[in-house]
Amino acid sequence: MAAAPNTLSPEAAELAATHQLGALQGTFTPKRLNKAIFVLYIFMMIHLLAMLVIPGLLYFWWLRRYPDFSRKQAAKRLHLFENGLIVHPESGDGRVVIRWDSVRLYQDITQKIINGIPSTTEYVYSAVGPGRDHARITHFYEGPETWGPHMQQAVLQAQGPAVLESILAGETVNFGEFSLSRTGLTARGKGHLPWSGIQEIQVSAGWVNAMGTGGSGRRCSAAVSDIANLHVFLAVAQHLSADSSSA
Repeated sequence: MAAAPNTLSPEAAELAATHQLGALQGTFTPKRLNKAIFVLYIFMMIHLLAMLVIPGLLYFWWLRRYPDFSRKQAAKRLHLFENGLIVHPESGDGRVVIRWDSVRLYQDITQKIINGIPSTTEYVYSAVGPGRDHARITHFYEGPETWGPHMQQAVLQAQGPAVLESILAGETVNFGEFSLSRTGLTARGKGHLPWSGIQEIQVSAGWVNAMGTGGSGRRCSAAVSDIANLHVFLAVAQHLSADSSSA
């Protein structure tokens, strides 16, 4: 899974040990610009500096958000461990440490459309830990189509069994726009659907849709980006719905 050598700085290794993150499973580096874009940015910077110094310097300052123009940005890393992650935020300094067993993970994947033609895909994952721990992890790092699903699966493994057990014990678990209980699914501000009244729960075009049974046409929907721990939600909902059908 690693997009870079699985090596840790002494500081990262100490953080991993302190938070008991377990074995390192993957390391991802900042994404580099393709050659054509890099050359274009260089040309524009030289042109601006030749014409107007201050706008040229401001443009160079703006370019320093890219690892191609900043050693500091290029040195940042996303480390995934057995029990959590360590990441340098795209903006700012320091490192954020979050464990899979306590995170609320949100994903927002958007494909840009330019003149009707699909263009680049933007990946934004928000990992919210207890207290003030928070990390916004984006396509700034190479391989979002790899590290994104890996994080969701790691959260499912760490939290799924406990969440299902608590629901079966009678608790209601909140996933953001949706909540799950033994009796059914509740959508914030949209009411309750019992498990017997749900035909399927599907994810399509950035939305999670709970479809009603019997041609009722009733449906509860929420944006994927508003669902915490999406894979946990889907797995637990599928289990509870299947149990209701077989009862």
